[in-house]
Formats: sequence, structure tokens, C-alpha cells
Amino acid sequence: MSGEQSLLEVTEVPDTGKVRVRLRGEFDLAGVPSVTERLRSLRERREPVLLDLDELAFIDMSGLRVVLTAAEDAARDGWTFTTTRGSPAVRRLIELVQLDGQLSVDGSST
Repeated sequence: MSGEQSLLEVTEVPDTGKVRVRLRGEFDLAGVPSVTERLRSLRERREPVLLDLDELAFIDMSGLRVVLTAAEDAARDGWTFTTTRGSPAVRRLIELVQLDGQLSVDGSST
């Protein structure tokens, strides 16, 4: 399907000592490059990040891989990276692939 656009909206919002990167819509292979680049740029600037997954209607393994890679980068480099609990779709995928407890979840989020 040529001309098909990603159904993912990515926005950055300042949020008390960190940058909230809000993902809204569907996080699949089409959205991987933009989210990866955004997180890479923030990591290079050492900006603390809260990745907001609460408004995702869908996430596939390629999207989850981006989140897990960012978490690994944070653990290795001392970068502050947390996620929100996530939408039901996000929580379901995390449960299906048995990754409960693998992400640092911000307790002040949903």
C-alpha cells in the first residue's frame, strides 16, 4: 500500500524534571524509526525520559523492541528512562511475552 502513513503520533511534553514522550495510536514497524531517533536524541542529551504508552491502541513486537532497547540503554549508560504502565494493549503484549517487571514504570502515571 503505497502512500500509507503511520498511525502513530509522537509528542514531547515537559514534565517536572523530565521529558514525557507521548505515543498515541499504533506503534508498529512504521513508527520504529521516528521513536528510535527521538529516544536516541534525548539519550545523547542525557534528558530524563518518561515514555508514555497509555494512549497506544496497538503495539507489536517491533515497537516493544524499541522500548526494551531504550530500557537496556538506560541500564547500561545510567540514563534515566521510565515508562508509564501502558494501555491494555501494551500490558497484554508485555504479559504475553512474559516481560512483566522488565521495565522501569513511573509510579506517578496511570
